[in-house]
Amino acid sequence: MMEINLTKHTLKTEELLFSDLTEMLVEDTAHINGAKEIKKIIKCCLGTVVTSKYVSDKTVTLEGTVSITVIYIDTNNCLANHEHTAFFSKTLQSSTDLTGGEVYVKITDEKCSAKQGGDNTLILSAGANLHVTVKKMADKEMICDIDAKNIEQLRGTVESTTPIAVGEKNLILEEEISLGNSKPAVDCIIRSNATAAVEETKIMGSKVMVKGSVKIYVLYHSVEGTRPQCFEESIPFSQLIDTQGVHDNCSCDAEVRVLFCEIAPRPMGEDEIRSFTASLKLAVTARAYCEDEVPTLLDAYSTSGVCSFVKENVTFKKLKETFCDRFIVKKTLEFTDGAIGSVIDMWCDIKGSSCKFEGNTLKINGTMLVNLLTYDCEGVPNCFERPIDFEYTYKTEENLQNPEAAYEITVSHCSYTITGENTVSVAAEPQITVSIYDNVRCDVIVDIQKDENCENSNCRKSSIVLYFASKGEKLWDIARRFNSSVEEIKALNAVSEDILSTPQKFIIPTK
Repeated sequence: MMEINLTKHTLKTEELLFSDLTEMLVEDTAHINGAKEIKKIIKCCLGTVVTSKYVSDKTVTLEGTVSITVIYIDTNNCLANHEHTAFFSKTLQSSTDLTGGEVYVKITDEKCSAKQGGDNTLILSAGANLHVTVKKMADKEMICDIDAKNIEQLRGTVESTTPIAVGEKNLILEEEISLGNSKPAVDCIIRSNATAAVEETKIMGSKVMVKGSVKIYVLYHSVEGTRPQCFEESIPFSQLIDTQGVHDNCSCDAEVRVLFCEIAPRPMGEDEIRSFTASLKLAVTARAYCEDEVPTLLDAYSTSGVCSFVKENVTFKKLKETFCDRFIVKKTLEFTDGAIGSVIDMWCDIKGSSCKFEGNTLKINGTMLVNLLTYDCEGVPNCFERPIDFEYTYKTEENLQNPEAAYEITVSHCSYTITGENTVSVAAEPQITVSIYDNVRCDVIVDIQKDENCENSNCRKSSIVLYFASKGEKLWDIARRFNSSVEEIKALNAVSEDILSTPQKFIIPTK
């Protein structure tokens, strides 16, 4: 009986188990405490955060919070705000077992509204789309070599970026932030937010070190009663994350999300308030991967006996480029007469984006929402929203077969200039982080089945065949057609090339 010894290679892949788009809806009420009464609601801001996500058998469970900030004008024509947090839970059903999978959620199309009820009550409504995927590390076994007589093999290698592991850890930050002497003391906060960014990742043994910073922004009323003041502060963080299977030859990247943020004035007895307390919870995720040349067996056939070879179309995902870039988006916005006397505050949110490849050019199109908190010419506060469309293009360094891109966009900076009585020129600087992959698909041999009791149907009676080959033909294809050997054809015909550069006559030995 013919002995067949197989050498196999295990390719780690990321298998998609589940994908769904679901809507999160929250309806709630809130009461404004204290002496301030609502005269007019001018802005409603929403922040949706998934705080926990897990799988159990065929279900995906998401839990999170919805933070709604309502900016309004009180009866004294002063700006004020009310922050309300609601909790949500979503359970999604899958037709397949999700055990061992990692849950990923992308939040888009956030919307919220607030209207006045009775007795200083707010009626709140919020919604967002949750793009949910579940992926799992899987092992794909492929044959890369066969040790057996009379089996011809076409070996190859394919470049691949192999995922190693994903690690996630939550981090709590408690900081006191001082205004310093250049800013007036605090009366109350109008608007605040926190954005986090990764600045450095480094593999340390079996862990990944992630360093970054959280940018705190506060818009507040001062005790002096003048126009609102803004304050910014950066808080550094570092976190070690256990990432199973990581080693020094791996590469890694990371991302950070703000799960919870509370910024409050810090009273100091009877003294004026000159500092804030910031309480934050961050989710830091690290991903490790390796660049490999994967040995493969692209084709094989038996010249004696019948062996059937099982092929499978496998996708090899290769990371080609990673980069971070910034670009400028400018637009002049028009308003009605007297609507803009001065601008108090400005911020921008990315509301949606999509990407596609046209040849080797990556195009990312999106919309950002510009928010302007203003005084009109009579000193009455108001808030305006204006959408601005943008496009970012990037040409890849090399030709790609089947490219795809993973990206994140945030607005790192924005500014305005009042250019006329009714016009404001705005400039925003989105920051984009992009990873470009090429998906190479090819048929590889994953199994072999043998039946030595059957006669090889490819065997021919003659022992020599005369064949006239055309330019561009591959010796492998010729040898396979006549159930011969590439090496024997090369030796008999004094040929060294695998692909013919000129037409040629061959004497082909058959078995």
